[in-house]
Amino acid sequence: MGRQFNEFKASELHCPKCGVSQPVRERASALHGSQTIELLCSRCATVVGHHTVIDHSLGGKLAKLVGKLLK
Repeated sequence: MGRQFNEFKASELHCPKCGVSQPVRERASALHGSQTIELLCSRCATVVGHHTVIDHSLGGKLAKLVGKLLK
């Protein structure tokens, strides 16, 4: 049986600061062929989760290589 889902997106997560489940919003930052997504509580802006998306395309691989060369 093949994969049924490629990606899940959280609509709500538990916020330790608020003490209850809250809607979340995403804040993205890109770095050398990968993108980190932080999940923020929409009420208090506390980071309640994160995940990394890796770009396996040729453009992503080239960006990672150029980033290493420029260090």
